[in-house]
Amino acid sequence: MVSIRNVVPAAALIVSSILFASALSTPPVVLRRTNRIHIACSVVPKAMESTISMSKRKKNRKKRNQQLRKEQQQSSSASSSYYKSHYNFSNEREDVDEWLIRSTALILGEDETQQEEECSIKSGLPSQCASMQEYLYHARSVMKAWTHWNSRNTLGYRRDARLTVEVIFKRVLYVITHEETTTADAAEISELRPMLVSLVNIIIDAWANGNDVNEEAVAHTEGWLHFLQTGEMMDEIEEEKSLVVIGPDEESYRGVVKAYIRTQKRIYLEKALTLLEEMSSSSNHPNTIYPSTLTYNLVLYGLANAQPSSKKNAEIAENLLQKKMISSSQEENCVPDSNSFRQVISAWTKTGSRYAIEKTDEILNQILNDFPNIDPDASTFNAIMTLNLRLGRVEDAISVFNKMVAMHESERIGTQPDIYSVNLLLKAMTRQRQHNQRQNLNEADDLVKTMEDTYHVHPDVQSFNIVIDAWSKSKLPEAVSRAERLLDVMERRCRDDSLAAKPDSYTFTSVLDSIARSEHSFHRAEKVFHRIEKLFQDGIVERPTIPVYNAYLNALVSSKDVDVLDRVESIFANMITERNANIRSYNTMLKAYSQFRSGRNGYFSRPLKAEELLTQMEEHSGIPYPDGYSYTTVINCFARSIVDRKAKKARQILDKMIQSYAAGNAAAKPQIYAFNGVLSASAHTHHTRFPEERLEAFTILVSTFLLLREWTEPNDSTYILFFQACERLLPKGHRLYEQVIETVVYSCVRDGQMSAKVMHALHNIAPDLAQQFEKIDAKE
Repeated sequence: MVSIRNVVPAAALIVSSILFASALSTPPVVLRRTNRIHIACSVVPKAMESTISMSKRKKNRKKRNQQLRKEQQQSSSASSSYYKSHYNFSNEREDVDEWLIRSTALILGEDETQQEEECSIKSGLPSQCASMQEYLYHARSVMKAWTHWNSRNTLGYRRDARLTVEVIFKRVLYVITHEETTTADAAEISELRPMLVSLVNIIIDAWANGNDVNEEAVAHTEGWLHFLQTGEMMDEIEEEKSLVVIGPDEESYRGVVKAYIRTQKRIYLEKALTLLEEMSSSSNHPNTIYPSTLTYNLVLYGLANAQPSSKKNAEIAENLLQKKMISSSQEENCVPDSNSFRQVISAWTKTGSRYAIEKTDEILNQILNDFPNIDPDASTFNAIMTLNLRLGRVEDAISVFNKMVAMHESERIGTQPDIYSVNLLLKAMTRQRQHNQRQNLNEADDLVKTMEDTYHVHPDVQSFNIVIDAWSKSKLPEAVSRAERLLDVMERRCRDDSLAAKPDSYTFTSVLDSIARSEHSFHRAEKVFHRIEKLFQDGIVERPTIPVYNAYLNALVSSKDVDVLDRVESIFANMITERNANIRSYNTMLKAYSQFRSGRNGYFSRPLKAEELLTQMEEHSGIPYPDGYSYTTVINCFARSIVDRKAKKARQILDKMIQSYAAGNAAAKPQIYAFNGVLSASAHTHHTRFPEERLEAFTILVSTFLLLREWTEPNDSTYILFFQACERLLPKGHRLYEQVIETVVYSCVRDGQMSAKVMHALHNIAPDLAQQFEKIDAKE
């Protein structure tokens, strides 16, 4: 018969080595209920409330030991069979979880020979461990296992795992100080100090590495650092303080700093800086613990990512790098590395200032000249390129990229551009000066096709999207064909290689937008959309999204084809049926009704249909509520129509817009375009043969102009429309004509809107007044 004492050490070594390669994502509570689960679910949480109660265990120790001897043969056979299964490298995840529960029971001293309802805790060193060193080694493996399981789980068990690690360590302390076969004097405990420090560091890391580092996690890390420094547990009663001061090491401080940084709160960043200063300024202490490069890098990372970004954070980060890591005479474990420089450069780039460009160039040159063994990685250069692009320094961004390539060619391997670097280069190339736009886009087009050979990186979907979007917005005559050609390249690569970059929603919308801007026939947009559907049917791309449908609708609406409206209505109806329509879909449909087209049937503006759709949006709860664009589009739809009394109807829509905003619809806040739409409707009422309608339109013109000032400021279009309306609605001999014109002109001058266009409109309606103002301007 195999002895448990002989099997456990070997099994512990084997299982601890494979434990971290196994995904401990299945919480132990899902396993069948055994004594081990009783430990995980009942004993561990109870043990957190206080240390293990010795008085209750001593009362029944003799009885339990007798029962243990009687059942030793049966239990040892079952246990050794279990450990042998791990020795043979079982890949069952449940076996690994079972090992974790059994090992935790072993460390806590659970008597496995008892039934669940009689489960108890044994005192002293477990019988399966031959020595204290073996017991501590096994405890460390189990604690690391719980920590690993804690980091892998995204459910609600993370806190319990971290508490379990604390319980295990408290049990270890108890065994060390109460083991009957151990004197536990200061000298012997001193020999165990490195192992005990490593166990506490595991606890600190467990709290610092969780996905939800908060005030509780910080409190636990601070408490365990305090324990290492003083030997006092913050939640322990006076009688149960540790007998010795273990003393922290650099890793202990680093874990606390990491917890501070991961909270992403300014108050804890200040604490991290304070703790770092305490470590680095204690040079006269006999047991000085210098911060390592890793600890400095954590603080630098916190400064670089602190919100909001500030120049002060960047200056503190640079000061730590220059004065503490480079100029200081500390030990070699704080020499800056590539990450140190990257975090300082990142801190400067996130300030977004032009001064930051000077600082980043200065730090980059320092790396190149003073640290030949450090290769700044692609992320460092990418941060500088991003800052240059943000500030519009396109040529400087390209220069930074070329410097990175030159360093790589000079055998500084770490500076090889990655896909993000090349994508930044593509953005810079597509944003260069407009007079070379065609040449720049052609070069970017060639690069996206050849970057595998040039820079040894595969283009991703963003690479293609950058160039396609640039062609789409270029307004060049060949823009549509070039965008479609890049889509051809992507489709061909996807069909040949399943790992190649696949077109996404942004790709399709960019191609369709290029068609909308070029005003091609709607048949071209239909061809592209049918192609998208074919790619989806072949399983190459995802189902077309709502933005793709909206771009398709917009391309059809923008085609200016007379007969396209019926097609747009059909597609829009299908989108509503399939619940794929959002506010932009409805606004595009309103835009279709407002288009001003001339065909066999005259004007194509459909204000009544637009008003009907707007009413549906207001009254039906299952569809998007109208926003400012919706109301403004309907107002302009009436302005472009030939319906009777359109000025009054446009003003009614404006009043509904104001009421909607007053009722809490913040998206419906009236802007200058809505007011100008009503003025336009008034100005285009001159075709009516009814004088009453022209008088009504003039009244609406004046009242809307006065109302406008309560919401916004007029622009030059406002005054141009007003002058046009006066010319068309008032007879030139009318007594109000010159008075109104002169008043509005002075208002225009006061608002600073007397542009060349306004002056031209004034010449048409009041040439004498226009000449008078021209003379005044000439004198000034």
